[in-house]
Amino acid sequence: MLDAPEERAAEERAAEERPAEERAPEERPAAAAADPVAPPPARRAPLRRTAAPDPRSAGGRALRAALAAYARDDYVDAARQLTKLARVGNAEAQYRLGFLYAQGKGVLGNLGDAIVWYRRAAEQGHVEAQYQLSLAYFFGGHAHFEVGRWYETSAEIDKTTADRNLELMFPNGIGVLQDHAEALRWSIAAAEQGHVEAQARTGTMYARGFGCETDYEAARRWYLLAAEQGDASAEFGLGVLHANGFGVGIDLPAAARWYEKSAAKGYADAQLALGLMCASGAGMERDPERAVLLFRQAADAGNPRARHNLALHLVRGDGVPQNLVMAETYFRQAARQSYTPAMVQLGRMYSLGQGTAQSESEAALWYRAAAEAGDAEAQFMIAALHARGDGVPKRLVDAARWFEKAAEQGHATAQFNIGVFYRDGSGVERDPARAVEWFGRAADQGLAVAQANLGKLYLSGDGVPQDAKAAARLLARAAEAGDPDAETTLGILFLQGHGVDHDPAAAEELFRLAAERGYAPAWFQLGNFYSEDRGSGTNPSEAARCYRGAAEAGHLASQLIIARNHLAGIWGPRDEAAAAAWFRRAAEAGHAGAQFQLATMYCTAAGVPKDLDAAVAWYRRAAEQGERIAQYNLAVMLVRGDGVEPDPEEALNWYRKAAEQGVPEAQIALGDFYATGRGVAVDCDEARRWFDKAAGQGHEGAAARLAALARLQAQQVQGQQPANAPAPQTGPQRAGSGS
Repeated sequence: MLDAPEERAAEERAAEERPAEERAPEERPAAAAADPVAPPPARRAPLRRTAAPDPRSAGGRALRAALAAYARDDYVDAARQLTKLARVGNAEAQYRLGFLYAQGKGVLGNLGDAIVWYRRAAEQGHVEAQYQLSLAYFFGGHAHFEVGRWYETSAEIDKTTADRNLELMFPNGIGVLQDHAEALRWSIAAAEQGHVEAQARTGTMYARGFGCETDYEAARRWYLLAAEQGDASAEFGLGVLHANGFGVGIDLPAAARWYEKSAAKGYADAQLALGLMCASGAGMERDPERAVLLFRQAADAGNPRARHNLALHLVRGDGVPQNLVMAETYFRQAARQSYTPAMVQLGRMYSLGQGTAQSESEAALWYRAAAEAGDAEAQFMIAALHARGDGVPKRLVDAARWFEKAAEQGHATAQFNIGVFYRDGSGVERDPARAVEWFGRAADQGLAVAQANLGKLYLSGDGVPQDAKAAARLLARAAEAGDPDAETTLGILFLQGHGVDHDPAAAEELFRLAAERGYAPAWFQLGNFYSEDRGSGTNPSEAARCYRGAAEAGHLASQLIIARNHLAGIWGPRDEAAAAAWFRRAAEAGHAGAQFQLATMYCTAAGVPKDLDAAVAWYRRAAEQGERIAQYNLAVMLVRGDGVEPDPEEALNWYRKAAEQGVPEAQIALGDFYATGRGVAVDCDEARRWFDKAAGQGHEGAAARLAALARLQAQQVQGQQPANAPAPQTGPQRAGSGS
């Protein structure tokens, strides 16, 4: 039903662009700075400020006293003293008090009050306050201290009362709405005063279009200013611009130089980006050993993408000895950081038993986690597990749901698979029009199997108006890509002149191409091709070779042709043993007709030793699949006790099934059972009904039985003992081709 899941590179599908066309398939340098992460507020000391009070003044002495209280961890006293100074306009005190509210030290922590004091200091030109205010507006939210938790708990019970109490206790609120434009305004204010981190962040905001239109030139200017002060994040940002040609020409060597400077300062994103360039040889000689070193440095700093890439190198043994156990460790570390490509790889390792014990259920857990996080590859994989029932319950509804989610994200193989589901009605209501849609989307991505299947829908007119020419075009595209099913189907069209010109030579060539790829139906078509006279006679030996090629690959129709030809002596002397061998292969593959033929051969010792037990077993398998002559023959053997203990009750059941399928001998036998009351109550009307059915098919014994039945009923009416009642038929097994 499904193609095997297509192995795809599990590298991050991030929004960043590649810095060069040539990249290792699973390794891409970060092309844009990662979303900024808020540093701890006021984490540097000493703090910069625009106008510090004279330490000899009263305000200066009071500020020193407040800072001393802070230094000895007496935050309540520090807050009290800073509040007095802040209320009279001391910018440094306002900034410090904002910091205490943001940290929840000495006061009830909440971002609303922090913003108020940061803004008052920022409006006086306090550079650190401006920067912290920018961070607060960039990220938004509220400080997650007790106030926030109290409010959230209360709001779950009574939001109206919680809002009223919040407004009463915290008129400034406990948080701030995200506002990138306001964040950019304050970041620029701090950057213009030379705040290096603000300069770097301003560059990032211009580069990413946070709070403004994307402006790479402005980003470059601010990055350069920060880089001149040695800021690693700005150096990384400049590397990104040069790697991608954002506002400058693409210059991979320049990108590498900037990444190098940043990486040397321990900046993990730069170490990752430089490692990716080393791994792929972008802008430099490929150096997997150095790539591994850089990945390890970034991984040690906690970078999940670096951990993922380091694990990939450990899996491949690229630049480092292969170590699947260590690879599993790094994949797991990255996965626990919610890095979805690592979750997918970890799932794959559990599925394959690489570096850990094989466990489809554990693989499913990681695939599901990544799938729920939106990773298309993981959605495809969890769908495939549900389709097969590996590690999860086999549920086609769930498989269809996940295939469709992955398909909606552009996963070509998922688009094909959900197309198959809609075509066949597997896990969804059958909808050939939707199948056409999904096959078309996958076909547009160049997936040959989707092109071939879409072509077949155009051939049949299923879900789309029938169009042989459109079908031929789609099949030709798939055939050019080497799809053997498309080659074979297109060959049939050339043979028929359907949608294309009649061209047997082209058909033969396409069949041969597909056959050389090991495609059994193509071998079968070649066998048919050489079996037919196309003006120059047939080629039985070549036909036999081709049928054998298909049969060896498990093609049932070819196995049956070979078996029947051996049985009939078409390709040489009759060879019952060879026929039995090929019937057995088809029978073991579940073909009911082959099971019937093999049972008959065991009954008659044709090509195999006579074995009635084996005959019963094979008749039963064919009968259970609805093969009507097998049902009749099995009933005969159950009546006689041939190869099995006699069982008239089961025999009656199989006679009935065969009779209902129109086997006249079974209808006669079933009538006999009712006429004589063998295993059932005597029922002459029911007996007559079955005899009539057999007579309607021209069965020679039916008329005699009807006459005997009429005499029997007449005698019963006259009160005489019955004479010459029809006897149950237990005639010989019928040997034939089966149905």
